[in-house]
Amino acid sequence: MTDKYGEDGAAMSEKIRIEKNSVQETLIIPLYGRKLCAEQFPSLYQDEYAAKICERIDYDFSQFKSKENSAVYQFGALEGAMREKDMLWEITDYLKSHPKAAVVNLGCGLNMTGRTADNGTCRIYNLDFPEVINSRNELIPAGEREENIACDLNDFSWMDRINAEDGAVLYAAGVFHYFTAQQIRDMVIAMAE
Repeated sequence: MTDKYGEDGAAMSEKIRIEKNSVQETLIIPLYGRKLCAEQFPSLYQDEYAAKICERIDYDFSQFKSKENSAVYQFGALEGAMREKDMLWEITDYLKSHPKAAVVNLGCGLNMTGRTADNGTCRIYNLDFPEVINSRNELIPAGEREENIACDLNDFSWMDRINAEDGAVLYAAGVFHYFTAQQIRDMVIAMAE
């Protein structure tokens, strides 16, 4: 996959403002946690994107920096990073038998698991609310075979945009706690159908 991240010159050097108390602000905590883990636990977790993305964001990270040495904060960050590492393993394992599959990130935020798992032939779909996808498009332009889709996951019309003819692996991290149990059931049934 040609990675457009950082190759657009001046346009990529502009900082993207993330406002306090916005939907986009919820993306900062897991992103910063991945950055922290990659810096403090490099033998356990690598993330080539998190620090670069943080550098492009106009946001006061001081509240996180002040907690970096807290064991509780480090554990939380490590837990999130290990969750991502587990998903990455599952995705890459699935792609071994379905190399052209759709890799679908439900509630993608600023997560780069799909791109990290890219085998050169799969298709990557990143789904989230429109305001999140707008920020993602500014910070992380979609690469080849990659599409950022603005949608509400409860409106199943997004499924029509996924090319799953060669298989699909769908994953979600930190998203379903915003859903009711019935909404999750409905989505899983719709995906199965």
